[in-house]
Amino acid sequence: MVVEHRLGTVIIGSLFSTCAWSAQYEVQVRVIVERGCQLVGVTRDAGVDYLGLLDFGRAPRLDGPSAPLSATLINARLPRLECNPDTTYQLQIDGGQHGGTADVRYLALGPGSPPIPYRLFRDPARHIPLLVNVPVSGTVPDTGSVALPLYGRIDTLAQIPPAGLYADLLKVTLTW
Repeated sequence: MVVEHRLGTVIIGSLFSTCAWSAQYEVQVRVIVERGCQLVGVTRDAGVDYLGLLDFGRAPRLDGPSAPLSATLINARLPRLECNPDTTYQLQIDGGQHGGTADVRYLALGPGSPPIPYRLFRDPARHIPLLVNVPVSGTVPDTGSVALPLYGRIDTLAQIPPAGLYADLLKVTLTW
């Protein structure tokens, strides 16, 4: 009888040791890509984003052969907007420190001096003006990147302005 008892124990022990339990579960993984943009090629100067300089250079007179003067935005890396494709955006430029109306803004030497009118454009041929405080809309292409060039022109003046550094400061608003 001793032999039978041992055999039964061995068989029952084998049954329990070969049983294995398993379970499978799923984990859902996702990301929601929202519309968004970032401005690239912009430097900070005292907490203010700086898009660059529109420099008309030097000219002895603005009433003769040296006029009109043209300028292109100068920046080590031209600013561009990087967004999801098909994102709409608006660009708006104010009248500057010395005011402006329609497509004319003004450079000024100082109080009491006559200002020098200038115009801003969206294209290098200077055919598409950027009007004062009028937003320009666009849609980001499939590349996800939009260059933000800026072109200027000082037309021939009827009078000779006093010598000196004429300047203006523009506020550019970009929304998306």
